[in-house]
Amino acid sequence: MNKRLKVFITIFFIGAGYAITYALPFVQHVFADPLAEGLNASYAQLGTLIAIYGIGNVIGAPIGGWLCDKFNHKTIYLLSLVGNGILCFLFAMNMNYKFAIAIWIGLAITGLFAYFPSHVKIVRLLGDEDNQGQVFGLAEAAGGVGSVIVNGIALFLFARAASNVGGIKYVSIGYGVASIVIAAILFFLIDSPEKVTDKKQSDVDKVKASDFIEVLKLPGTWYTGIAIFCVYSLYASLQSFTHYYTNVLGISATIAGGVAIVRTYVIRTFGAPLGGYVGDKIGSVSKAIGIAAAGAILTILAIMILPHSTPISIFIALTLLVSVFTYVGRANMFAVQSEVKIPEKFSATAAGITCAIGFSPDLFQYTLFGNWIDKYGNGGYKYIFIYTMAILAVGIVNAIFSIRYKKKVETQGNN
Repeated sequence: MNKRLKVFITIFFIGAGYAITYALPFVQHVFADPLAEGLNASYAQLGTLIAIYGIGNVIGAPIGGWLCDKFNHKTIYLLSLVGNGILCFLFAMNMNYKFAIAIWIGLAITGLFAYFPSHVKIVRLLGDEDNQGQVFGLAEAAGGVGSVIVNGIALFLFARAASNVGGIKYVSIGYGVASIVIAAILFFLIDSPEKVTDKKQSDVDKVKASDFIEVLKLPGTWYTGIAIFCVYSLYASLQSFTHYYTNVLGISATIAGGVAIVRTYVIRTFGAPLGGYVGDKIGSVSKAIGIAAAGAILTILAIMILPHSTPISIFIALTLLVSVFTYVGRANMFAVQSEVKIPEKFSATAAGITCAIGFSPDLFQYTLFGNWIDKYGNGGYKYIFIYTMAILAVGIVNAIFSIRYKKKVETQGNN
């Protein structure tokens, strides 16, 4: 098989694996009411499940990343997909809230402790150092396409059931089957560490416990983590735009929902590869993130200051533009670790640490935004927008320092 074609097919199924890994943990985003009914749980309790999952990211991902560098990352990756499938089956067989807590802890282990660091390492190894933006951009787009397919199949299975509870069981079983099938396909597509060009298993075995501290001390680890934090904060803020349009501008829920679908799936599919291409074309993924952050700031500022009488088409266009900037950032944020010269053999360790930093907004941002809305009503959106722009400003500064650090490391390497 042609190498480029194999890489493209591999990325597609990696995207499908990404979608299926996070389908059950965030199933309430699609089936909130049926899930609450099936577990006999309140919405607050469903939120607790997400919080449990988020805590698993902060605690488990750094250690899991080191293990993926220490041992065979392909094996860990595939086992995490199989484990995810087994947990889906178990959940379908015993749906109650107390058991769901145990399942969500298990999902945090398979999806965050084991899966994500190995995912980042595998994607990085699929490309060369000069096309990391494109590889990660395609992986991000593949995740979006995979989510559309997975959710479409889930809706089909749900509709076949005689009740809401039965529908959730069908959906969970479908997730489990898909997870194991994708693992089987990727077993043949993903190269083992010793087969990757210039990567020998002996290099993997050299990773020691002390290397975790070494990676933690690398400035590039923190530049990458902050880049992910800023981009992910923007991504998490996009949800507020839908509520802003319905609550403040009086746009119908149907229109707002349609914009959200385009923003989440269509823009992701095209914006992420474009962003990766731009990052590689200009020779710096950090520069691409900085440009995207600056563009997002200006666009959000325009949304804030435009009078409410402005034609709705203008607001929709601005929202979609913010989404483009978001996915330009998402396409490049994981590629920063390559730009700041983190050694490939530490890719998963660095990914675990940077994800714990970068995805930490899950622990507080939604609660913070909710408190502002509860306290200030529609005026709370002003604070949300200002907060988002402030975080993006940090992202711009971080991009500047990342570029300087890259030049410093390259200069030292040439001496």
